[in-house]
Amino acid sequence: MAIEKTFRMLQVELGKLREALEALSTTVDEDRPVPNAIAVTARLGDSVLAVRGAIEEARAAVVQAVQAAMHPIDTERARRALAACQEQFHRFASQFVSDLTSYESIEDLMSVARERGRHWERWVSVVRQGLDQCRVLADQVRDALFLCWQELAERLGTGSVSVQNTTIGQQITVPEHEFSDSETGEFARRGIP
Repeated sequence: MAIEKTFRMLQVELGKLREALEALSTTVDEDRPVPNAIAVTARLGDSVLAVRGAIEEARAAVVQAVQAAMHPIDTERARRALAACQEQFHRFASQFVSDLTSYESIEDLMSVARERGRHWERWVSVVRQGLDQCRVLADQVRDALFLCWQELAERLGTGSVSVQNTTIGQQITVPEHEFSDSETGEFARRGIP
């Protein structure tokens, strides 16, 4: 699979997760039975907003990764962008688990449903379905991230020699990390950059 295609797949998976989080946010903030926020719903709304921010930052990073993966590939830029995406996804996952799907968070929602009646029970049920959908989509993002790292590692493992035609001739570029210190010192003595 081409690296650009793999990175684009990650972009699509992050988009699906973003849409699910937007739907969850609408349910939490606008669809609750009574417009007045109670502590549990306010906390839930804040938590959803925080994880949405992490996903937005991950999506911005993956756009950079996709651009870097286009021909001719810039593996260093792709690596940095993918690392930034991974970092934001980890932030999302940590907040999602601790603030939204922990036992305590779910128990708080269930107690609201028990205390406030049938309308709140239905609302809590929809919120829980939204959380479950986000969990499934987060697993798909995690798998897509893994594939991106795998593709990038394979690309880096094959060697990074690039040949570019110029109007003067060909320019051959080999990253410094491909040479040992003794080789780069030998080139420097010969006046070769």
